[in-house]
Amino acid sequence: SNMIKDGSELLLLVPALAGVVGSIVLPVLGAVPDGAIVIFSGLGDDAQQEVSVGVGALAGSTIMLLTVPWMLSIIAGRVAMVDGEPQYVKPKGWAKGQPWAKITDDTTFMNS
Repeated sequence: SNMIKDGSELLLLVPALAGVVGSIVLPVLGAVPDGAIVIFSGLGDDAQQEVSVGVGALAGSTIMLLTVPWMLSIIAGRVAMVDGEPQYVKPKGWAKGQPWAKITDDTTFMNS
């Protein structure tokens, strides 16, 4: 796993290959260890039970890896709605470098 990560970082340093590496090569290299886990989990006496455990673990990790960034993007991208219109402005009193306060019903905006 660490060797794949190190090699993929080196491939990203080649400007001509960076687009292909980021969009095709890295996802394939990331899927190889997962596929190997499922394939090798089927070796043994009770192959069906072993494979179902391997596939379950793979599905669980995939769902988690998709859900966490989605949840974080929803939280980070929230905006206030006024009369059904999104308000894409910074709250009053916001200074550069200061974190945004949680948007609530009583939040006031600079242009309202």
